[in-house]
Amino acid sequence: METRKELRKEQRKSFKGSIFYASEQQFYEGEVKNYSVSGIFVETRDKFFVGQELNLALPYLKAKDSKRLGAVVWQSTEGIGVELNVERDDF
Repeated sequence: METRKELRKEQRKSFKGSIFYASEQQFYEGEVKNYSVSGIFVETRDKFFVGQELNLALPYLKAKDSKRLGAVVWQSTEGIGVELNVERDDF
């Protein structure tokens, strides 16, 4: 059996919880399935496009600076993969 090489640099952590996020046009709610320092998977039925920027309030961060900017890097029928800006963003 062949094992697939993991392409991610950071380890993913499982997490189940609601997330609120917004684009320029609309607010959304989804469910986080897993995350890392640089990315997050959000289960959603809403449609997005690759490259679309989102403002996210990350529920797994307890600090006041839990808001991050990110961009959609892929979408499936189950949800979206979002690459997060590593630096904290001021809103």
